[in-house]
Amino acid sequence: MTRFDPYGELPRALRLALVAALLVAVVATAGAFAADPESAAPSPVAYDDVVELGLSSEADALMAGSARVPRTQVFYSQLQYVVGYNGVESFAATLEGDRTDRQFGYPVAAYVETFDEARPGTTDAGLFAAEFAGEWTPASEAVYVVGSDARSPAGETVVPFRERSAAEAFVADHGGRVVDWAAVRRGSFGTDSAATVRAMAPERWAAADERIAAADRRADRPVSVVVGTDAPTVAAAVAAAPPNTTVAVPPGTYTETVTITKSITVAGEGARISGNGTGSVITVRAPDVAITGVSVDGSGGQTRDPEAARQERDADGEAWDTNIQLGYGHGDAGIRAIGAPGLFVDDVRIDANASGLLLREGSDAVVRNLRVNGTDAWQDGFMGIAGMQSRVTVTDSTFEGGRDGIYLHRADGSVVRNSTFTDNRYGTHLMYTGDALIADNTFRNEIFGGITVMTRPSGNAIVGNDVRNSSAGLQVSGTRTYLGYNTLVGNELGFSTSARGSLYERNVAANNELGARATTVVPSSRIVENDFVDNERHAAAGAGALRVWADGDRGNYWTGANVGTHAPGERAYRPTAPVDAALHREVAAVAVRESPAVALLDRLRGTVPGARSGSIIDPSPAVSPYSPDRVDAALAPDAGPVHGDWREALAEADTSADGGDETDGDEMGDGDTDTDVMNARETDATATGSDSRPPRADPATTPARGETSV
Repeated sequence: MTRFDPYGELPRALRLALVAALLVAVVATAGAFAADPESAAPSPVAYDDVVELGLSSEADALMAGSARVPRTQVFYSQLQYVVGYNGVESFAATLEGDRTDRQFGYPVAAYVETFDEARPGTTDAGLFAAEFAGEWTPASEAVYVVGSDARSPAGETVVPFRERSAAEAFVADHGGRVVDWAAVRRGSFGTDSAATVRAMAPERWAAADERIAAADRRADRPVSVVVGTDAPTVAAAVAAAPPNTTVAVPPGTYTETVTITKSITVAGEGARISGNGTGSVITVRAPDVAITGVSVDGSGGQTRDPEAARQERDADGEAWDTNIQLGYGHGDAGIRAIGAPGLFVDDVRIDANASGLLLREGSDAVVRNLRVNGTDAWQDGFMGIAGMQSRVTVTDSTFEGGRDGIYLHRADGSVVRNSTFTDNRYGTHLMYTGDALIADNTFRNEIFGGITVMTRPSGNAIVGNDVRNSSAGLQVSGTRTYLGYNTLVGNELGFSTSARGSLYERNVAANNELGARATTVVPSSRIVENDFVDNERHAAAGAGALRVWADGDRGNYWTGANVGTHAPGERAYRPTAPVDAALHREVAAVAVRESPAVALLDRLRGTVPGARSGSIIDPSPAVSPYSPDRVDAALAPDAGPVHGDWREALAEADTSADGGDETDGDEMGDGDTDTDVMNARETDATATGSDSRPPRADPATTPARGETSV
């Protein structure tokens, strides 16, 4: 093998990259001393001008009217924009440790919204309220009410005041106590975090089991009418059947449409119900209906009802959300349910021209063993399942072709598990839908993405899914999201870190064109214990502050990170740096990585703000994969779906949490401050740690967390 001289001629691509990187460092260094350290602290800005963290769109809706979350705006030394935090406690939590300092620099100035003259109180639901916005006061000069009965959608809220007399008046009406800024910094507050969502994921799986079992029991009804014996058609049999009985449909093809307006079971034995090519084939307008053992085809191809959309839009305004609900909820379907809670669809096949199963107006449903065959071209069809304001529990089902396999809109609490999606636009697509579980599904050849979550929902758990050969594996927005144990192989993009205040852990991103992309301008999530294996590029980052992808000594595994003369795990890895990014692809990059020039550049990146923009660093790259068995299985020839054993791992973590003393996660800062959870190194099933929520600490007596300039 030819020896490479680190001081000789570099390969052209690496030489150009290094020169460009050094130029960036020089320019950044020149600008580092441009600011006058004696200049006055910056004045508050209009909150509309900050980069905001903290609330989901669902919380925004809850906060309509007089309800408010006290806001904070912070000027950091290494950011060109002001960061806004919804919730004083969320900003205080970010000051723990040095993580925020490394990414943003130190806080030059921080202002909190004080409510002395705003007539503060609470709503009927207990949310903090004020008749108008507060005034901006330096955080260190304000006083704060903690432990009152005022809440926010995320939990306990801290209420700031400029004068102690105003704070004491609030305490007299709403309880709590008055403390200073130092005590707030020392406090621990009962707010939800991504760690809370992680702990709840197994509970959501168990809740789905209970829903399915209950649906099974409801569907088990005595037969009252047999089609062909007691009635000539399915529609006639449904009309004749008493409530809480079963219509039996023998084998055969029944060319008709059916409307069900009573709580009955329609049970087929290889029967096919075929529409006439217009409208929906089966329409359900009653609670607790069960449809089992039938095939459905012959629906119309209309994906939207323009007349319904026009009439309701005139009454409800031009809101984009309303337009989507009208457009997506008023088309044709194989089975359509309107105001029909308790629907059970089991062992059903639908050949769909538009939607397969359409649920709207509170038609909460359990779906098992459903197969929807959509159109070959996604533009020609619609959704396998469209759930509009209707919670859906889907298990062991298959969706092939059409637009989206499952589309959920304001369908909080839904569960999609153990199902297969192929050749869709999006496999599973959530809008305004929070507190959902998307688990152990398989996605193949998805045109736009496997799992896509939009419109800033909160509290979703995306776990154990296997996405391959798709445009993107996971593109998930929102807050307090847990994304763990997913397997992402051979995609254009493995996952994006677009969810805020969230936790990404134990995901395997292998053989993708790009393993992960950091997309948020202000990093507020934790990315730890993921395995990046043989991606063309491991990671990329858009404009923004330095992203630190580690939690203490727990980083991520990156092929190529531990090459060179240093001991494995002792040198930071920068997947967005030109040289580090090439370590697993270019032999020559190993020698360049050890050169004095690159060592100097590394030091500059650690001290100069300008060299941090749009970059990622892992200060503790793992020596070996965190999930080696799953990596091996995912990369095996002709590998089938690989799902991490997350339920067992998270159950063990929850069991070991008893007696722990960790505080709640940092929803708006790092996404999860529980640094002892999921510290396993070898297999997915050996995780231990603590997710427990401790009793509320007294901010006046809890030890300080550290120094800060604010």
